[in-house]
Amino acid sequence: MTNRYDDDERKFGISAYCSPHEGFAAVVKARYSDFVVHEVDLNGNIARLESLETPQPKDKKIEAPAETKVNADADDENARKKIKLSESADLPMPVADDKCPKDSGDEAPNAPKNDWDSRKQDLSKLIGDTPAQELVSFLQQHETDKANEQTDKDVQKFYTLPLISEKQTRRSIHVLIKSTDFSSMARADNHEGKIRIWHKRFEKAMPKDTFSGGNGGGAGRNNSNGNGGKQGKPKGTPWPRDRPNYLKFVLYKENIDTTTAAKDVGRMARLNPKRGIGYAGMKDKRGITTQFCTAYRMEKEQLLAVNARSTNANGAAENVAGGGNTSTKGASIIKLGNFTYSDDECRLGTLTGNRFDIVLRNIDVGGDADSTKKLLVQEKLENAGKALKAHGFINYFGMQRFGKFHDTHETGIAIMKGDFEGAVGIIMREKPGEYPQTIEARKRWATRFESIDVSKDEKAAREAEMKCARAIQRDMGRFMACENAILYSLSRNPRDYKRAFGSISKNMRSMFLHAYQSFLWNKVASHRIETGGSTEVRVGDLVLTEDKPLEKGGGGTSGLKGKSVQVLDEHDVEEGKYSITDVVLPLAGSRIRYPGGSAGNLFDELMKKDGIKKTDFERIGKIDREIALGGDYRKLVCKPSDVTWESLQYKDPVQPLLQTDLMKVNGIDITATTLSEGSDNDTLFGMVIGFSLPPSSYATIALRELTKRPTSSEYQTKLELSGKCERNIHASDNSS
Repeated sequence: MTNRYDDDERKFGISAYCSPHEGFAAVVKARYSDFVVHEVDLNGNIARLESLETPQPKDKKIEAPAETKVNADADDENARKKIKLSESADLPMPVADDKCPKDSGDEAPNAPKNDWDSRKQDLSKLIGDTPAQELVSFLQQHETDKANEQTDKDVQKFYTLPLISEKQTRRSIHVLIKSTDFSSMARADNHEGKIRIWHKRFEKAMPKDTFSGGNGGGAGRNNSNGNGGKQGKPKGTPWPRDRPNYLKFVLYKENIDTTTAAKDVGRMARLNPKRGIGYAGMKDKRGITTQFCTAYRMEKEQLLAVNARSTNANGAAENVAGGGNTSTKGASIIKLGNFTYSDDECRLGTLTGNRFDIVLRNIDVGGDADSTKKLLVQEKLENAGKALKAHGFINYFGMQRFGKFHDTHETGIAIMKGDFEGAVGIIMREKPGEYPQTIEARKRWATRFESIDVSKDEKAAREAEMKCARAIQRDMGRFMACENAILYSLSRNPRDYKRAFGSISKNMRSMFLHAYQSFLWNKVASHRIETGGSTEVRVGDLVLTEDKPLEKGGGGTSGLKGKSVQVLDEHDVEEGKYSITDVVLPLAGSRIRYPGGSAGNLFDELMKKDGIKKTDFERIGKIDREIALGGDYRKLVCKPSDVTWESLQYKDPVQPLLQTDLMKVNGIDITATTLSEGSDNDTLFGMVIGFSLPPSSYATIALRELTKRPTSSEYQTKLELSGKCERNIHASDNSS
């Protein structure tokens, strides 16, 4: 019935299960409020929004403290403890029972440093799409040239914007260039009535008398914050010596990703752009997430403006009640609460894991709709919940690891082989389901050498590629960061594919290689489970013997720092010292150890099939040090902690079934009933499953184990919210 979708997962090694229980069909993420994530910090505290505060009346002015250096002695340092701001802003509650286990690798990447799409979007609102694209391309190329230490004396040093008549728009442009998004790479000045944007490399070449401070006053070249040359917030009272440096708070967000939310808060609160907001993990847009954040030397009143707003970042009215305001879509929401002071800054990787609460709708366990159906549903859901708690799940990398078109690992293979032309070709080739102009642009790219013998006429090939790159660049979507970077590079340096790939941001370049590591890991993990089972260790298994926490010299959620492994022999197995949850498999790299037996051999076989040798992992680091692959270790089996579940009956296919933090704060209850309480008129069955996972594990893979169904979005879009859940799957199978 679902074999077609299972086959897609099998291509990426996702083929085995841990437990033998029967699965069931269910709709996941019908509403974005069906997927709720609470971050768990290093001390086991769960980030929950427990109270909301609003700004004081405008006549009560809050004097912002100056960011002066604290010269505290040892006694002062010892006295700096976490301080509550009010009785209503309690610290987060600790996790019940066991804390989330730490694991190798973090699914969440580092905060992007080159968010070109976001920059272009912000610029477009002020100067229009075409100038915004040209300006971003100008800055992007100089960032690439700077990284490659290129110094072309004849290079364009600034980009001149079209004439802008409105004073407020001109001022907004200067403020934007000084924001954290642009200040590290760009400067602005005025010349003959127009604004010029310089790359920071050429700051010394800027005429002093034309520099603008961005507040309409020409405040001087060194004024990067627009405060008359003064850094940070306006002068006020010194920062109290007995108060910790960081304001810690809970960020609650709906339908918006962490990076965008942090920028939003920074703009509204006018945070120092050099510091911004610190956070431990990246949370997806599609869901409701709550996480800890910190701001350096801030009063909470400076952040409460976020809670007062009634519209989101796009100007749409917010649903202040929370929990989603339509059946499947809604405006983004950001709320802040639970303010305390702390000595510790939230940094990427400083978390134990995440607590997930997920709604499954229109559950179908098979059988006829008779008087025993409710009992059958309750029994199967109970068995599935117990199995997940007892056995866990194979710690696969989810399908999202391989990109929207499931080809990121192919690019990784090409890079591993040193085939940069091939890598660029994979990124630029035709993709299904794109906009017509994008499809046409990709076709033009594929045929750019149609009438040229590239092997005999390199000059003609270069000219054809340059012309094509310039012609189709504007037809690529604004979120196609890789394609746009490649086209801009090749429009200036045609046929230099290594340079073109290098123009892609570091995080994106690393993503392709990590996808190939994940592909290998999934394949070997399935082989290990299918040949050795999911409950016992065996000879040749690789186990993690040491994994130091971050505070004791470890590498946090990823990397090899503080980790030690060993290959088990017969004596180790007989001794019974290790369990299946100690077994790890390596993410292939230049500094890792491989398991023994058939699992270790399979790594060699898979690489050989792809034309790759183990020594290539060392070579890639020499070619591009930014994306060197030392490797890592990842648990074979993940057992969720704090597993809970509840079976529900409800009537409305899209009614809320899970009370979010914001709904609790606003006193909004859930109307669904449990199966034991439900009446025969409540015909739809649902489930709320909750569990905690380490940072590197995928909740979608845990749901795959629970339901024994594919994780792909293609499968989910075929499901129905009422009636037979998989009737479209049946119809599709019968027609084929």
